[in-house]
Amino acid sequence: MPMTPLHYPVAWGLSKVDKRLSLPGLIVGSFMPDIEVPILFLFFEVGIDNHFILHSLIGALTIGTSFSVLATILVYPLLASFIFRVDKTKAKEACKFTPFLVLSCMLGNVFHIFLDYPMHPYSFILWPIVDPNSIVGFLVIMLGPEGDLAMGFLFARILNYIVMGSLMIAILVKCRRNLWEQTLIGKF
Repeated sequence: MPMTPLHYPVAWGLSKVDKRLSLPGLIVGSFMPDIEVPILFLFFEVGIDNHFILHSLIGALTIGTSFSVLATILVYPLLASFIFRVDKTKAKEACKFTPFLVLSCMLGNVFHIFLDYPMHPYSFILWPIVDPNSIVGFLVIMLGPEGDLAMGFLFARILNYIVMGSLMIAILVKCRRNLWEQTLIGKF
């Protein structure tokens, strides 16, 4: 997985593809699957495979989308206005419940999973139908010298951090005027 904030460029890009999509919904949706990582770490004995139901299509489309919609409506405007000083009225307007907010949250969750898939030596994407250990990300395979999945995982992560980090910097530079409103609520 890329560090959770590095999922942001995909959310931002999707909001530019279709202006009806909600940038806050896409952001929250793209971050939501990783909420299970600290939960699993704190309450269960886990190793490298710190993903579970929210990293599956079934979990992302149901639980992930539902939690994302609630978090976008109830929490996101408060955090955006308190931490980043985004106008509270604009934030609430950008986070109001609409079918496109729901679609945005769903797309954020699904694209999170698709971004994670190529760089893991396992994937819960088709859980519970397919064993997660039988799905190996293509970057892990391609970048692993002589089939070394651990090295492939490391190289895939580094590549992803470079690409997504560069995209994040490019977005921040592009949006430097009125930075927080442009990058957190869009449209304004």
